[in-house]
Amino acid sequence: MKSRGARFRNLAVLCLVNFLWAAQYPAYKIASDHMEVAALSFWTFVIASVLLMPFLLRGRVRNPVAADPLSRWRVVFQFILLAVAGLLPPSVLLAWGISRSTASNAAILALTIPVLMVMMSIPLLGERPTPLRIISLVLALAGTVLISRNDIAQGSLLGGVLAGNIVIFLAGAGSAFYNTFGKKLLERFREVEVLIWGYAAAAVFCAVLSALLDTRPFYRVAGYPGSAWLAVLALGALPWGIAMVMWMWVLKRLEVSQVSVSIYLLPIFGVLLSALTLRERLTWLHLAGGALVFLATYLTSEYEARRAPA
Repeated sequence: MKSRGARFRNLAVLCLVNFLWAAQYPAYKIASDHMEVAALSFWTFVIASVLLMPFLLRGRVRNPVAADPLSRWRVVFQFILLAVAGLLPPSVLLAWGISRSTASNAAILALTIPVLMVMMSIPLLGERPTPLRIISLVLALAGTVLISRNDIAQGSLLGGVLAGNIVIFLAGAGSAFYNTFGKKLLERFREVEVLIWGYAAAAVFCAVLSALLDTRPFYRVAGYPGSAWLAVLALGALPWGIAMVMWMWVLKRLEVSQVSVSIYLLPIFGVLLSALTLRERLTWLHLAGGALVFLATYLTSEYEARRAPA
């Protein structure tokens, strides 16, 4: 059985990861005022890869690619799939979908990501969600609904914004796929390897998209203000750098159906940051919803591990 310190360390890491993810929204707002989506994603992936490269060079490759060409090309295909299906949707498609829908609809559709992760973990990883994990997922979903009640009331998933909503849903499915398929790759590669090779492949595709579609391609860097570059640096270093390393670390140690619940912590920290920086008012529904999500995360990451046999 895991020590009590190790179990609470997992819980603390999950909370810190979601806090860093919630802090990305101001940075995206600043950078997107000056850069188009594909170019912004390209530079974010490049900066994150460069910052993580020393950790890749320092560590030893745990299981290098086999010498036979078939195995090598299979690995290349896996990372291309991780980039195309797992990284491009939440980084490129999401912005496109929100531009044709609403932020409220995006908040509603984001509620499906943990559920999709649990569903994908069954065929991809052979996981079998326990009753406690299902109950925890329902509790966390209920808590997030309380927190996001205004977005839900204002949202409309049909009508003229249907195309945007479909793209937003696909972006969420991409996030779920990245988390699930990324855990599968962790069986063979270290956390930093999965991140860097996935980012490298995604950066190539973003460069192509930017060159073809952006009115100002990624290579036209002259004229961007310093605030935009600081925002991109923050994105590459924090949510896509440090946070993703910690996320992969805990994902390697827990099952997908356990860590999926913790994603509902994201709107909690978003509300708290808004209250601290924008002076927005916290209500008792926010507090009650946050308590439900923290309870659900505790049940799946600490309580269940304490009950599990050695």
